[in-house]
Amino acid sequence: MRRSAALIAALLAPAGVAMAQDLGMRSPGGVAPLTASLDGAGGAQGWRLTPSLSAGLTWSDNVRLAADGERVSDWSGRVEPGITLNGRTARATGLLRASVDANAYANESDLNRTNLKLFGVGTFDLYERRVMLDANASVSQERISSLGAPVNGVAYNPNNTTELRQFSVSPYIRGQWSNRITGELRYRLTLSDSSTTLLSNGVRQDLSVTLGNGANPAPFGWLLSGSASKNQYEGSNDTEFSNARLFGVYALDPTFNLRADVGYERNTFGVEYSQEQNIYGGGFEWTPSPRTRVTGMTEQRFFGTGYNYEANWRGPQSALSLSFARDVTTTSSTLNGGQLAGLLLAYTDSFGKQTADPNERFRLASQAWIERGLPLPSQIDGNTTYVTNSYYLEKRARLSSGINGVRNSIGVSATYSDRTRLVDEALLAPGDELATFDSVEEIGGTIVLSHRLTPISNLSALLGASRSTGQNGAAGSVDTRRQTATVTGSTVFGANTVGSVTYRHEKSRGATEYDENSVAATLGLRF
Repeated sequence: MRRSAALIAALLAPAGVAMAQDLGMRSPGGVAPLTASLDGAGGAQGWRLTPSLSAGLTWSDNVRLAADGERVSDWSGRVEPGITLNGRTARATGLLRASVDANAYANESDLNRTNLKLFGVGTFDLYERRVMLDANASVSQERISSLGAPVNGVAYNPNNTTELRQFSVSPYIRGQWSNRITGELRYRLTLSDSSTTLLSNGVRQDLSVTLGNGANPAPFGWLLSGSASKNQYEGSNDTEFSNARLFGVYALDPTFNLRADVGYERNTFGVEYSQEQNIYGGGFEWTPSPRTRVTGMTEQRFFGTGYNYEANWRGPQSALSLSFARDVTTTSSTLNGGQLAGLLLAYTDSFGKQTADPNERFRLASQAWIERGLPLPSQIDGNTTYVTNSYYLEKRARLSSGINGVRNSIGVSATYSDRTRLVDEALLAPGDELATFDSVEEIGGTIVLSHRLTPISNLSALLGASRSTGQNGAAGSVDTRRQTATVTGSTVFGANTVGSVTYRHEKSRGATEYDENSVAATLGLRF
C-alpha cells in the first residue's frame, strides 16, 4: 500500500546519507553523487518490462480552484497507461517509468489535458568499472509560482502549471590507489525546457574532480576537490560557478572525525556581476552506531556563512531525520528524483544472496520497501519546488519522523525554506517567481496516519498546512496559506489489481483563494 511522503522522507534519509559517502566528504557547496551506489559488483542478469493501467473517476465541487462565486463543479475521468522497465546486467543498471495521464471533464472540456510522465535513471559500465556513464531523464508537471494553486489533482489552475522536461548524461572516470586513495573525474550535461514561454530553456554543464583518502583516515586523511558549472539560458542571463577546496580529516576514534577545509571560488551572475572569495571552514562526522549518524560543516562563502548539518537515526520500525542548510542552489539541482530510484536499485542488490532471479529480487526489495514505508517506482515522481531559472541563496530546514507498527503507522514532517535572489531581476526571464520577489519563504508540515484494516486493505489520513510568502522590498509581501485533509481507503482485488477511494478537502487563502472538496475512485492494474 502507498505510504505518505512524510514516512518516505523519514525512512529514506538515513539510507541515502550512508550511500552517498563514497569519497567521505560533503560540504555546503557540494552534493555527493548518490548514483555511485548503483554500480556495485555484477550480479544476475535480466530486465523486466511491466505494463500498467490506471483508471479513475472524480467529482470535484471546484474544478477550477476558483474563489467563492465562481465555483464550478464537474465530473472527470482519467486513464493512465504506462510501462516500467527495470533490471540489471553485468554492465548496466536501470529503471524507466513512463505513462500518459489523460483527463477528460464532463462539462468543462477546456480543462481536458493529457500529460506525459517520465522518469528514468541508469548507470552503464563502459570499461572495467573504471569508465562509467550515468543518465537521467524526467518529464513532470511543476508549479510556476509557490503562491499559486498546486498542479496535482483533478482540480487545478492551468495558469500556474508548466511541463518541465530534463535530461542529463554524465560520463566519469574513477580509480583507486594503495587501497586508500580514491579519485573521480566527472562531466555532466543537463538539458531542460518547459512548456511555458515565461521560463527559459537551459543548458547546464558541470565538471568536477575529487582525489584523496578522506573516507579512510588513519588517523589523518585529505581530499582535494574542484568543480566548475555553467548555466546557459535562452533569453536570460548566463551564470558560472567554480571552486576548489582542500579538506583535511582527523579521526579521533573510529566513530568521530574532525574536518577542515580551505579553498577559493569565483562566481559570475551576469555580464558585469561576479564574486570572488576565499573559502574556509570546519566540521565533524559522528557515527556512534550503524543506525545513528550526525554530521555538520560550516564554511565562509561569498554570500556569508554557509552550513549543512544532518542528524539521522533509524530503529527496527522507526526513524528520525533532522537537517539544516544554507547554500546557493538552482532548481536544476533540486529537481532530482534520481536519488530515490538509485536507492531502490541499490537496495534491490541487497537481496542477491536470497535469489539469483533479478525479477524476484526486485519483487522482494519492493515488498520490503512497502513494509518500511519507502516508495515504489510508481511513487517516484515530481517534487515540491517551484520553477526558476536563477541561482538563489536558500536556507532550509527539515524534520521528519516515522513509526511503522504491525497495523498502524504515523509519519510527521515539517519543512522550512527561504530562497533569496542573487541576481538583478532585470537579468531573469519575465514570469520567474524570483524576478517578481526578492525572496520567497515557505513553511509547512504534514501528519499522516495509516491503519491496516486487513492483510490486503489500508485506511490512511493526511493533514497538512503550509504558508508561502513573497517579499518584494518596499512594496511589502504577498502570501498564500493552505490547508489539506485527505482520507483514503485502499484494497487489493487480485495479485495485480489495486483499488482506492479518496476524499480530499483543500483550502487556500491569500494570493490564491479557494475551497475544494473532491471524491476520487481509482483502479490500478499491473500486467
